[in-house]
Amino acid sequence: MDEQRKFGVDFRALQSGLGIGEFVPSRQVFGAADEVFIAREHGYRRIDAHTLLHVLNFEAGQPYSLKLARPDLVCIQAIISGSYSRWIGPRMDLVPPQLLQISNVPISISDVEAGRKLRGLLIVCDRQHLLDHYKLNVAAIPAPYRPIFLSREGTPEVLQLPLSATGIGLVDQILGCKYAEPLRGIFLGVKTVEILCDVVAQLHRPQRTATPRLISERAKQKAIETAAEIYRRELGELPSIEMLALRVGLNRNELTSGFRRAFGLTPHAYAQMHRMERARDMLQAGQMSISEVARRVGYEGYASFARAYHAHFGHAPALSGGQPAATEAD
Repeated sequence: MDEQRKFGVDFRALQSGLGIGEFVPSRQVFGAADEVFIAREHGYRRIDAHTLLHVLNFEAGQPYSLKLARPDLVCIQAIISGSYSRWIGPRMDLVPPQLLQISNVPISISDVEAGRKLRGLLIVCDRQHLLDHYKLNVAAIPAPYRPIFLSREGTPEVLQLPLSATGIGLVDQILGCKYAEPLRGIFLGVKTVEILCDVVAQLHRPQRTATPRLISERAKQKAIETAAEIYRRELGELPSIEMLALRVGLNRNELTSGFRRAFGLTPHAYAQMHRMERARDMLQAGQMSISEVARRVGYEGYASFARAYHAHFGHAPALSGGQPAATEAD
């Protein structure tokens, strides 16, 4: 099994190191990486003083992890086909095809499996430039996502929108561009601005969260696997089913039916099973109180945790070698 390669890129440093219209291939950014990015194109182009374009049209020859430093930068991801996992702090989301993903967080990490083919692009734009030059009306954006555009620190929340027919066409034009330089750079610059205009126009319309219009069975399976991993990693603060579905690019019915097929359980039952198993493991380790174990798996106090634990295992929670702490209270 191939060992995961690890790379890193600082978008601010990359932006300042490139001239307007200049392109740098990934092998110059990361060193020897041709065996990782089997690509028609994989690199970064400075569109103007405030904007970078990253075209993705490649197959991952090896699994890799890419750490992105992106302070005070709005990242707009449009994937036509393929998917990958993105980490923002301890939170992991699936980045699916056919959706716009708009985010602003100082650090993110992208994990891509070997053999994964990705077609799409990433536009990185100065947050203030997006406000000033494109006259983005933040009041039209749902309140939880406004820090993407108003805060230097951003937010771990990612705004997902349908990838419009216009947007799909523009991405396809960029991916299919046959021009040589300097016409290529001029063409890509114009199309990048068109995409930004389309995104801002879409942000100005009433927003609705959305799922991809078409998703293959393989992509659904990957999304369910990602959702299950999210549950296992975030037991202390479980996302709602609606939020989990949004994070992996499915609707509620697809998520629920997918869990039933894969695990024979509803998403809630699956999460609850792992909650209780994690709690039992921590109790057996004996390194923290029962109330602390309860908090670690998402309960506010002992009583509610004890009821759930008894319902699952048929007996009250107890530390390893000890008796149930029935006197602990919420």
